[in-house]
Amino acid sequence: MSFCSELRHEDLMRLRKVLRQMFKVRTKRHEVSDWELDRWIESIGPKVREKTVKQAVDRGLVE
Repeated sequence: MSFCSELRHEDLMRLRKVLRQMFKVRTKRHEVSDWELDRWIESIGPKVREKTVKQAVDRGLVE
């Protein structure tokens, strides 16, 4: 079972939003699919994902 399927939908949406913004800044590419983001999420590991969501919420980047 993948980590993305274990996340609450709200947390997955938050994480996708944050990573989409990071992807856009780093690659200058305008569009990235949810599938691509989910692959990226799976590759970075659970602790990094949790930290990323928490930081984004604390900074007001996502609700």
